[in-house]
Amino acid sequence: MPNPNTDSQEDLLAIGRLGSPHGVRGFLRVRSYSGETGHFEGLGEILLSREGERRTVRVEETRVAGPEVLLRLAGCDGPEDARAWTGWEILVPRSRAAPLGPGEYYIADLAGCELVLAGRAVGTVDGVLEGGEAPLLEIRMSAGRTVLVPFRKEFVGDVDVPGRRIDLLADWILE
Repeated sequence: MPNPNTDSQEDLLAIGRLGSPHGVRGFLRVRSYSGETGHFEGLGEILLSREGERRTVRVEETRVAGPEVLLRLAGCDGPEDARAWTGWEILVPRSRAAPLGPGEYYIADLAGCELVLAGRAVGTVDGVLEGGEAPLLEIRMSAGRTVLVPFRKEFVGDVDVPGRRIDLLADWILE
């Protein structure tokens, strides 16, 4: 696996978040962002991120059972040790993230896409924020203001990541 400290930030993708401790041996539950679990097997070193801080940690053991992923990190010998990592996001090189199927893309790849409404460019995706029911596209409008658009089928149509274009269905964004 490439060293996460030397890969450029663009090559790193968030694949999940560490949750609560599990059991007495220092395991942590993992929330997989993709819903896939196979790409968690065989992780050696991972980069963890929280509130602007990053740390490289060795994965001592991985358990994957259906939709559940458990990780034990170096230095985590019990639930008290593991609890310190709860809430940290797991970053890996793109090559170690869940493989994409036809028509799929990584949410991180939406940043920089042009937003088009009725054939007219109206803004650019500056970033993607975690939302309650759906991720939120942070849109920098052509007029300079910023708006948030839920990444849901009612608001967003076709997504063309290679073409760097997202069709918008919600005309209220222009108000």
